[in-house]
Amino acid sequence: MKYRPIALIAAALTLVGCEYAGPAGEPVSRNLTWFDYVGAEGLKEACGPGGSSRLRFVYNGIYDKQIRSYDLHELPRGRGAAMSAWARGVGDLTWAIRLPNLFSPWQGNRVESVVGLKEWTDLKTALAADRFSSFKPVGLRLPSNEFYWVVAGCLDGRFHANAWMYSSKRFKSLNFPGILRAHDRTGIEFENAVPVNQRDEDPTRHGGDRNWGSNIFQIQLGANGIVGAKGLF
Repeated sequence: MKYRPIALIAAALTLVGCEYAGPAGEPVSRNLTWFDYVGAEGLKEACGPGGSSRLRFVYNGIYDKQIRSYDLHELPRGRGAAMSAWARGVGDLTWAIRLPNLFSPWQGNRVESVVGLKEWTDLKTALAADRFSSFKPVGLRLPSNEFYWVVAGCLDGRFHANAWMYSSKRFKSLNFPGILRAHDRTGIEFENAVPVNQRDEDPTRHGGDRNWGSNIFQIQLGANGIVGAKGLF
């Protein structure tokens, strides 16, 4: 059965008004709300003394190729943390389109699990070693056609946000990604960071603002969160 283009457009426009429910939704509403998700404004607003710790890890493996996220929410009574892992690679049109979701090839895969107290403690220890809350390069720009990590969340009643971009020494020495990868059950292979001259696409796209394509956007690390967006539309 064939679907006319106007039907697809109507479906997309309908989705624009949907409330954001996490990154694993279809790509139209996901793109429109991606900055709010990465910036973790909801976690920031809910953060305060006495609340449980919540962390959001976002990996950008060149946005058009792969994005993945890990949301962890500390469980009561020392039971570790609930983890929601999600990964999306390049849309694969060889997958069957599952009606009525016309965007299923780009939807990615989400897996819910629980990490034990030891693993949760190890993750927070790794973040401390990575200087998550003690040092941040304020003003760091993060183009969507690069490899980077953004971590934001509430620890011990205080909100923090930080970012690491390849190929900095900070990025290469990170400890927390190994722990997350060990608990990743999404089934989508990790897009490992590679130097510009080894990438498939034209290396000049990574040279600076003057070479960006119209589909490239950036976010920026602020003093206490993620700010700014450029070139999304």
